[in-house]
Amino acid sequence: MLERQGRNDEALDQVQQALDLYQTAGHQIGQARVLNTIGWYQALLGNHDEALTFCGRALILSRELGYRLGEAATLDSLGTTHQYLGHHPRALAYYQQALCLWRELHNRYYEATTLTHLGDTRHATGDREAACDTWRQALIILDDLHHPDADKVRAKLDHLKAT
Repeated sequence: MLERQGRNDEALDQVQQALDLYQTAGHQIGQARVLNTIGWYQALLGNHDEALTFCGRALILSRELGYRLGEAATLDSLGTTHQYLGHHPRALAYYQQALCLWRELHNRYYEATTLTHLGDTRHATGDREAACDTWRQALIILDDLHHPDADKVRAKLDHLKAT
């Protein structure tokens, strides 16, 4: 809820507290999830080195635990962080890995989310055709799910067509 309200600093504080609790309880999957979430908020706040560190820890732990959902989410977070840094080839590679896992896990919503991020990176590299195709794939899924995020993707496509 805090993220939706644009209160990312407060959200980061909350997930850092959650990490302490998961560590105290010895709950490793919870730790992996929260490490990724800390990395996500660090990326949103522009703290990219910290984001890469926390997401890197989350990826290692998720893989050690065989926690594929966490692995996919972390790959997406790493893609986003590298996109923010302008490391587009790395971002694309992370998004592709995340996309493969989401498809294996049959998680259509997060598949669409990663497709949206992938389209954003393709657009940032100047590959308008690939961005359009990728956003269309995301839109098909989101429309099928009747998810409100479809409107955001539709707006990206409309803006691309108008320019």
